[in-house]
Amino acid sequence: MKKVFLFSFIFFLTFIGNVLAHTGLESSSPQQGEVVEEDLKQIQLTFETKIEHGSSFTLQNTTGETIEVDNIKVVDHQLIGDLPTPLQNDDYIINWNIIGADGHLIDGEVSFSVNVTAPEMETPVEENEATTVIDTTNEEPEQERSNNSIFLIATALIVIIIGSFLFLMKRKR
Repeated sequence: MKKVFLFSFIFFLTFIGNVLAHTGLESSSPQQGEVVEEDLKQIQLTFETKIEHGSSFTLQNTTGETIEVDNIKVVDHQLIGDLPTPLQNDDYIINWNIIGADGHLIDGEVSFSVNVTAPEMETPVEENEATTVIDTTNEEPEQERSNNSIFLIATALIVIIIGSFLFLMKRKR
């Protein structure tokens, strides 16, 4: 009985990571904490796995006002939206809500700042289109990490309680 219980416990812990693997934010443009110093025309959120239609995001400034984002679309692993007007200098939060490939609803946020300097009136400056740089670091949202930790702790407590119960039952015999 001990061997079966031990084998089951080890087997469960070995494969728990796959069960808990939800889609997380892989990268974003603008990135978390980035200070954007030129006009932002598009927001791109790239996720670790494919996301389903129905996923979206909103953009808010520091006063909580929702900023208009046009043409929000899902393309495989990406959620993309266009900004019809340049953003004012301020701090912004992208609140995203996605449906992962596994059907789970996942949300998170990306905060960034805009600090565009006003162009000088005396000399005309030719603007070049900015190339979007996507950071490929693997960042899992803090909320996902805390959900995984809570689940692991709860599972460990349940296993300890069941083990204690079985130990006491065996001792009484």
